[in-house]
Amino acid sequence: MWWADTAHHTSDPRDRWCGLTRNGVERMITLAAIDRSPILFVITGPSGSGKGTVIAHLLDTFPGLQRIVTYTTREPREGEIDGIHYRFISQEKFDDLRDSGDIFEYERVYDDYYYASPARVLEGGADRIIELDYKGHRKYRAHYPNVVSIFLLPPSMEALAERIQLRSPENNMESRLANAREQIDRAAEYDYLLVNDCLEDALCRAEAVVEAERMRREKPTLLDLWNIPLPDSTPESDA
Repeated sequence: MWWADTAHHTSDPRDRWCGLTRNGVERMITLAAIDRSPILFVITGPSGSGKGTVIAHLLDTFPGLQRIVTYTTREPREGEIDGIHYRFISQEKFDDLRDSGDIFEYERVYDDYYYASPARVLEGGADRIIELDYKGHRKYRAHYPNVVSIFLLPPSMEALAERIQLRSPENNMESRLANAREQIDRAAEYDYLLVNDCLEDALCRAEAVVEAERMRREKPTLLDLWNIPLPDSTPESDA
């Protein structure tokens, strides 16, 4: 069996390593480099639910986590940066990407603009995070085995309408609220539901999801490193 005798940490909660000794042989492991398939974290919620804030916080908290930047044909809102929040593209560019197979799925939202996600999202081995609607979530879950999904709920529809209006007065409020209701009606399909009534609490719960899901997938490698046998499926006798 391997024994841990040293431990070191960096700013990345997963980028920690320890020295293990077994039969006089030392071995260094990096938990960030444990051999496992990358996780795709999907964040969904109606407009104004706080998706962008949650994603930005998780990216700051987990430096090894990488964002998948999706496409949109709408104009950027104030404060949005091309290549960070979205890739803002023309309708012509969207058509080219779709026809060349560089778009995995897309949706026309509010009878207005297109939103689309790129193909080949898990290349490179890093955990990724992406913002999708429920239709995109369904397609990615059907295609990728390691999807972990979080749905962000507002405290109420009234609070959601106020958030949308305060953030950016829209002339299609009715369509946005109808879309919000459509999204919320599919929330039961997600692994986790987070009510964003207190931002600090919602961010802490989102952090807990990422950390727990990473730890769960590290278990097989750690069992092997420590030479821990798998439990016997035969129930033990009380005798």
